[in-house]
Amino acid sequence: MILYTTLIVIFLCFACWYDGWWISSLTEEEGKVLYKALSGQRVEDQTKSTVNPNAVDFFAKTDNGKAFYMLNLIKDKKLENKDIGAFESIDRNYAKVVFPLLFKHGCHPVLVSKPLNTFSQPAIEEKWDAIFIIRYRSRKDLYKIVTNPEFQKAWEFKLSTIQSTTVIPSVPILQGVNLNWIVGLILILIGWICT
Repeated sequence: MILYTTLIVIFLCFACWYDGWWISSLTEEEGKVLYKALSGQRVEDQTKSTVNPNAVDFFAKTDNGKAFYMLNLIKDKKLENKDIGAFESIDRNYAKVVFPLLFKHGCHPVLVSKPLNTFSQPAIEEKWDAIFIIRYRSRKDLYKIVTNPEFQKAWEFKLSTIQSTTVIPSVPILQGVNLNWIVGLILILIGWICT
């Protein structure tokens, strides 16, 4: 009984942290700050923004405090006739800052892939060099990550190798494998082995 009670408590603690049961929705002011951070105003030499303020405003106002996924379609920057890949851009200078911030806030990559040619005809003009899908615990966590001074510094390393990124947030309707299920199954296995 003690073993199973302990395992249940561990699972509930993990689920509480991973799903952010206590996290509130973004405020109107936080939505404005989020736009400023996402629009590139954190980098002095990036004065022009391609971020849609109406989209960010809608993103903030429709916040339900739950997890969402961010699709990143990345186009590499070409320097001195040499491709600097999006995967190469995730170097120590960037990853050592961003990845710990993601994990700290219950966020993590779901998919990192290199796209092939599109099946569509006529082909879409945009050619992407990498696809990243990141699971964010909440919109409040995204806000905390992108407004973190350490993230703002690390962003410059990404800008040096990436020409452009199309960012599409999405709300999950039918989720695949959930990390809660994996942790739950591991705890069940531990309980089964120990009894």
